[in-house]
Amino acid sequence: MYKIFVYGTLKSEYLQNKLLGHTLESYDAKLEGYSINTGEKYFNVIQNDGGCVKGKVLLVSEKDILYIDQWESVPMYIKDKVRVHSKYGYEDVYIYIKKDKEDKIKLQDDVLNMSNNENLEATIDEFAGARDTEFPVCDIYLNYHIDLSAGILSDSKKSHDVITEKVKDKEASFIGYEDLHYENGGQQVSLYYTEENEKATLTVMIPVSACNPVRICEKAFGGKLKTEGKDFADYIYSKYNIKVLKKPKVIIYSSGEIDKSKRVEILSAGESNEIIEAADTDISRSEDVKVYAFNNVRIYIPKSFEPLYMDRLKSLLSL
Repeated sequence: MYKIFVYGTLKSEYLQNKLLGHTLESYDAKLEGYSINTGEKYFNVIQNDGGCVKGKVLLVSEKDILYIDQWESVPMYIKDKVRVHSKYGYEDVYIYIKKDKEDKIKLQDDVLNMSNNENLEATIDEFAGARDTEFPVCDIYLNYHIDLSAGILSDSKKSHDVITEKVKDKEASFIGYEDLHYENGGQQVSLYYTEENEKATLTVMIPVSACNPVRICEKAFGGKLKTEGKDFADYIYSKYNIKVLKKPKVIIYSSGEIDKSKRVEILSAGESNEIIEAADTDISRSEDVKVYAFNNVRIYIPKSFEPLYMDRLKSLLSL
């Protein structure tokens, strides 16, 4: 069981029911030394001497915490540990804090509303209806090789964040966030640029993905991913001046076991004896993780899928 201090939309029992299928046990708590930034559409907490945020501590299972991560658009929001004061005294709990700097700042300690979204319930309904529930929660990475002769990322568009700090053996940069559309819905993704041995890669990172891994593979390999109504590769070239190859390599990191028939679906939209064999062959040679691979797709199924995304990322980078 995990404890999460919440101060915004996660206080909503409507959201909890839609996201988790049940409401969560909770109790009142205060977070000293912080205030709530209500200047943007969704609230965030910021360190503020003298501030004291009134919120709730939620009691959350390991399964629930991954669904909550989907809603919180990890890694746009990262879980961190803070100390709160409740009827049980001072205790250490998790909190979602925005990874990047706020654009608008308006600090308050106690607010009745949960966000500045006037259509919050409609947004919740849309999110719950569009997300995939057929597969276990997965982290998905699309790795596009870059044609360096056609363009490279300018230094002015390179930046660093908590993710790039974990990538020590490569020149890694955080580019930004984009909305990736793959069928009826879409999902916010984060973009990373890495250079190694005169080769460059654009990584589209979709942690705690709400999309179906079969659909994302079909769209990615078919060149049918869209951003702002444009072909994804064309959009990347027009905005960032980097030319990516149309077909990426796809890494799927699953929170649970995926049965053989589903692995076949992911590895290829069409069945063949070769694909069926690949979907049934663990190439990892490890007790800690199973790996199934065919062409440009790899499926990782670890024995332990860490609830904290940064811990999972460190584990994946060490494979």
